[in-house]
Amino acid sequence: MATSEQFSRLFTVEEANNLLPLLRPLMKQIFDKLDFLRLETETVIREENLSPDSPNLMERLHERDTIACLIQEVRELVDEVNAYGCVCKGVEEGLVDFPCVFSGEIVFLCWRYGEENLTHWHHIEDGFAGRRPLLDLDQGGGNISYH
Repeated sequence: MATSEQFSRLFTVEEANNLLPLLRPLMKQIFDKLDFLRLETETVIREENLSPDSPNLMERLHERDTIACLIQEVRELVDEVNAYGCVCKGVEEGLVDFPCVFSGEIVFLCWRYGEENLTHWHHIEDGFAGRRPLLDLDQGGGNISYH
């Protein structure tokens, strides 16, 4: 079971929602860079007649300055998102989790880029596949994020 010491910050639903205006532009930048990265990768594969399953594909891609730079920029943007205390997961899906206390357990409030507000949560071990509506928290009889 996760403990509060594992996370730099615990969020309430309101705190997480208030952070979304800062996270949206960062996630947009990540998506834009990933789109460009895909295009550059496809170009390298095509130009060098590489198989997408080639064991040295990543090595060959990193040889290209443009691709190496894009990968580093995405990493830096993810670090910037994480610096707020949330956890950028599933970068290509635009998933961001916010540690939260519910009935004495650390769970994740779960937001996906493109969603207007935070509307879901999940147990840490369940991941995105275990997303539940926030209404489930309210009906659970527990307290949300008293920290």
